[in-house]
Amino acid sequence: MPLRLPASCLLLLLLAGLVQPDPRPKAMKMDCFKDVDDTIFNYEAVTLGRKELVHFSQFAGKLILVVNVATYCGLTSQYPELNALQEELKPFGLVVLGFPCNQFGKQEPGDNSEILPGLKHVRPGGGFVPNFQLFEKGDVNGENEQKIFTFLKRSCPHPSELVGSLRRVSWDPIRVHDIRWNFEKFLVGPDGVPVARWFHQAPVSAVREDILAYLKRPPRARGV
Repeated sequence: MPLRLPASCLLLLLLAGLVQPDPRPKAMKMDCFKDVDDTIFNYEAVTLGRKELVHFSQFAGKLILVVNVATYCGLTSQYPELNALQEELKPFGLVVLGFPCNQFGKQEPGDNSEILPGLKHVRPGGGFVPNFQLFEKGDVNGENEQKIFTFLKRSCPHPSELVGSLRRVSWDPIRVHDIRWNFEKFLVGPDGVPVARWFHQAPVSAVREDILAYLKRPPRARGV
């Protein structure tokens, strides 16, 4: 005998089929301010391993993706995805720059000399080697934050209003524009002016789509 459902149940099932969850949560990305009076070209950082001082002015004309990374984070799986993104979009001028940080859940606890071996043998492991430039470990928030992040955060509003649990915060003072967790991302245009900022949970695939859309803009709109 066929099962008969009440009309109210059928209506709920129909509505459930029509309402699909948004695959990209809201407030994952924010455009940066339009009146920024500085550029990334005025900043510098020391590379991981070779300890070379890199002036970011050498990336003039390039599209720069800045990411604060950590080896022992649940989002460390984004490392191979960032490798793939760098490989795919390098011909279009993309440069990915990674900045290890231990301010979120103590997930980058080792010395600078331990970061690359940790990535290769532990997380992601399997012989993984980043194909993009990593810099020495440093703070991205608080009194001792790296100047490049002071600039980026001042230039771009954060997508989320929530700072997070104070039990997992290890910097002072806490500011509304602070980075919330590992793997936040900032896109900087060829003219050195920040373009967009992504929440740490934004998948690399969504960042890729946004970058491709940016590349389709007229050159003048891209700061070229």
